[in-house]
Amino acid sequence: MSRSSKSTRTKRKKPRFYKRKGFWLSLMLLTALAAVIGWVAVERFTRPYRERAAEYDLNTIDKVEQPSIILGRNGGEIGRVFVQNRSIIGVDEIPEDFIEALRAGEDKRFFDHNGVDYFGIARAAKDWFSEGEAVSGASTITQQLARGAYDLEAERRKHGESSIERKVVEAFLAMRIEERYRKADILEFYLNRIYFGSGYYGLRSASLGYFGKEPIALSKLECATIVGLIKNPTWLSPLNNIEDCRRARNMVITRMGNLGMVSQSEAAQMRTSPIELNPKPLQRGTSHLYERIADEIRLLLGNEALASGGFTIRTTIDSRVQKAAEQSLEQALLKAESHSGYANPKRRDFKKTKDAVPEYLQGAVLMVDHRSGEVIAHVGGRDYADAPFDVIELGRRPLGTAFHPFLYAAAFESGETPASTVDDAAMDNRAVMVGGREGILGEWGMETPKPRYEGNITLRRALESSKVAASVRVANEVGLDKVVATASSFGLPMKDVELLPRVAVGWEPASLKEMVRAYAAFARGGKTGPSKQWIVSSVRDSEDLIRFQRPVIQPERMDTVSEATAFQVHSILQGGMSRGSASGVLDQLNERPFSGAGKTGTTQDFSDNWFLGYNGRISCGVWIGFLQDGKTIYEGAFAKDLAMPVWSSTMNAAVAFGGRGIPQPPSIVEAHVCRVSGQQSTPYCYEMFEDPETGVPRSRPAAISEYFRSGTENLPYCTIHSGSTPVDPAAGVIDLSELAVIDTSPVRPKELTLIGEDPFHSVQISAENAPKTRVRSGQINVLDSFDLEEAAQSTKLPRPRRLEILPD
Repeated sequence: MSRSSKSTRTKRKKPRFYKRKGFWLSLMLLTALAAVIGWVAVERFTRPYRERAAEYDLNTIDKVEQPSIILGRNGGEIGRVFVQNRSIIGVDEIPEDFIEALRAGEDKRFFDHNGVDYFGIARAAKDWFSEGEAVSGASTITQQLARGAYDLEAERRKHGESSIERKVVEAFLAMRIEERYRKADILEFYLNRIYFGSGYYGLRSASLGYFGKEPIALSKLECATIVGLIKNPTWLSPLNNIEDCRRARNMVITRMGNLGMVSQSEAAQMRTSPIELNPKPLQRGTSHLYERIADEIRLLLGNEALASGGFTIRTTIDSRVQKAAEQSLEQALLKAESHSGYANPKRRDFKKTKDAVPEYLQGAVLMVDHRSGEVIAHVGGRDYADAPFDVIELGRRPLGTAFHPFLYAAAFESGETPASTVDDAAMDNRAVMVGGREGILGEWGMETPKPRYEGNITLRRALESSKVAASVRVANEVGLDKVVATASSFGLPMKDVELLPRVAVGWEPASLKEMVRAYAAFARGGKTGPSKQWIVSSVRDSEDLIRFQRPVIQPERMDTVSEATAFQVHSILQGGMSRGSASGVLDQLNERPFSGAGKTGTTQDFSDNWFLGYNGRISCGVWIGFLQDGKTIYEGAFAKDLAMPVWSSTMNAAVAFGGRGIPQPPSIVEAHVCRVSGQQSTPYCYEMFEDPETGVPRSRPAAISEYFRSGTENLPYCTIHSGSTPVDPAAGVIDLSELAVIDTSPVRPKELTLIGEDPFHSVQISAENAPKTRVRSGQINVLDSFDLEEAAQSTKLPRPRRLEILPD
């Protein structure tokens, strides 16, 4: 017993495990082993991501955008466009208040971490586990810069990776950036790159775009507002969603108060303040065409999709036509500025300053394929840097005599014909009151400094020569309400205009886009050009992936007038190019015969010049004038001299789009009428004209072929040349009633028996045997023997030879 007790007492107790020898050594070894294994595992897992992060060239981190390449319709490069509204500034131009607001809103430990905020990652992980979804972000400013400067998302898709894997690459890249650049450099790169909504890239662009001031002048409140946009710039933009923008701003202000950047009382006061905007956005150095293309892409793909640039944009623009339009327009404008009567500012004297508004002469050209709506040439103004206002898209100017085709279309729809007549005589200006002038209404539409009145004329003649007074009478006869309704059906903005006679002289304004679309109706049987005109046909990104491909669809058009009316107006506009206000243009065109037509347009005060025309495929318009109202180009500035040469040069460059005729519709029939009376012609219908080479008065047939709507062609025979109606000799009309009467009974044939020419017109005209053609052949003219008094010309005969009588 005693021995047993002694033995028990002599046994030592076993120490606890953590007091045993070797425990801590083993634990340390195991920990070290686990760490090594973990490090090896992490190293092996992250190696491909680190290697990929090491591949990015940090020298390009400040290259904020790749230009997008613009291709013409034939595939050649026509330009490059920077679609981002951005202006680079240095970090010394960024106010300290903005940097404080940025830290509060995005990265409060920016100046302490090495590119990755591990505390932020832990907080985000905790929130994710507790809420089951991402509640707060952990990306630092440097990580956001890495993500914006390099297309990490495209790389992720390329490798088929998850968003977590992309975040790992982003973290390693951010650490590389921190090792390479100073914090100030990183701030500068970041604030010049990121998107702030509403098309504004970079801090300066946003500062001017929202508050109209340079960044250095931003208040604390404005700094917090701009920082609040970073989370979701498109949705939170104050131009799109002012209430959500205010809530995002207040969140930034609250964090500034919590971090001691502002006092709590100041933060409370700031949160109650309204957002006061004063937009004065940057204007980028570009052209009207490039801006138009950027606008289309923005609508198609959105602002954020364009942040990196690098797109290949295929367009419908023909580079040759575009260049010809730009050059010929500039030549015409310089010609006008060099005119002795030009008394306005000239482009060469314009001095570009911050608030300067150019008042020199402007112009625009638009050509559209009226089959599809493809824009072939777009010259929206003279110089985008001086005047970014796009006349084609935004401008509306008085039409002048370019409005007349719509007026006469209303007349033909109301039952008149091209052979109907109207009085072409002087009109008191008080009947129209254009420009508030008294006296006689001017005749500027004839495009000549010496217009003349012609008495009773056909509607064809009135429109061919753009007779102003006659057109006012036609409008009054048809009804101004019908004229306005017809013009509105062509898409002209005239539904609410006052029904005053000045409508007939083109007093109301319209845009070049609207006019080019409307004139196409005369080539398309009364249907306008497509309602939507477009330039961009496809867009590919930097990886050659199709981002947009325009579908082939039937374009929408407006129904205006009948096919017959459209063709009648078209035929008259064609005549105007030969013998009317647009005479001479056919000599300037390379397309011969020219299947289309065109029309001049001049306003009563010579402030606006137009020329609009088309062929079977394209329609083209030219405008020259000022962006300001009430400025005359110069007295006698006719569209025939300024706008018409631009149109013909542009059409010549587009000769590849010609050659397609404009067919006569089945509803149109032809009949021969007298050019003077507008009635059915007879063989006796002749008129006097002055030989352009000799200046000697001569006679010529007055019969012409006219187009009628089927059923309206049955007219009485010409009463003027039959002698039944007195005529004015000064008008050059031969009145048979003034000829000597021969006191004999005519010999009347019983039937048509003559063979060959009929120089004495022995075939009597009647409804039964009236010949269908009145074309005379040969040089015989029965009227040459009539007594034309002062109009007659003498013919010198050779002296007869001496008569010799020979003996038998």
